[in-house]
Amino acid sequence: MIKFSECRNSKKCRMGFIALLMSIVILLLLFWGKAKTMLFVILVLLAIAIGLEGFDYDADLKKLWETGNYNESRVETIKDSDGNTIKLITGNCNSKEFDLNCKDFATQGEAQDKYDECAYKIKQSNPEIKDLNKLDIYGLDGNNNGIVCEFLPKVAK
Repeated sequence: MIKFSECRNSKKCRMGFIALLMSIVILLLLFWGKAKTMLFVILVLLAIAIGLEGFDYDADLKKLWETGNYNESRVETIKDSDGNTIKLITGNCNSKEFDLNCKDFATQGEAQDKYDECAYKIKQSNPEIKDLNKLDIYGLDGNNNGIVCEFLPKVAK
């Protein structure tokens, strides 16, 4: 038997659940004459949900409510070094949109500030994460000691 928490983290299970709900709504539309408009609206919403799920198009509803901007609330998921799924909110700490390398920074401090900023933002979205050193989404900290781009100068020349 699949546990509810495991089902929530399984795309296949979520899509199956949405498909089951769609089947129920279709049966209600066919055999129950009342509330057809409402059932049709629910069916359309479920079709949108299965489309969003199928294309891995996820949004943080809290961020969407705060900003009113769907693009700012997009969620990217990645795996940390232990294989745990981590949610990233679209913004300047999103590895798909901003691929940073040590050469993109003039000093070690500048790179460290970016690393710390992203680790803090990721921690806010993923409170279950204990070790922030595993949140190196750009690969700036090769030895996972929390200090990034150690070969860069400490101060600008």
